[in-house]
Amino acid sequence: MRIVMLFPALLLTACQTMAPTEAVGSQAWLEQVDRQLAVSDGQGHGPDYGSQEWCNVVHFRLYGKASVEPVPCDQAWMEKVDQEMKKR
Repeated sequence: MRIVMLFPALLLTACQTMAPTEAVGSQAWLEQVDRQLAVSDGQGHGPDYGSQEWCNVVHFRLYGKASVEPVPCDQAWMEKVDQEMKKR
């Protein structure tokens, strides 16, 4: 009987498709944004995560145009990037 009850619970657990969202601004989040937007080439070539250059490239990849002035690259900006990424 326990095995019969355990099977549906295991099946539901296995069907969960979404991993927990990384904390905005964390190293894991920066890596995720970098991968999704193809900021670097995946071989270590490209701007450092979180640098001004990296943030400018992220802005360009998200909006298709360069920012008129440097993006703030702060926590509030990263929150906006996170919201924009969730729309995709």
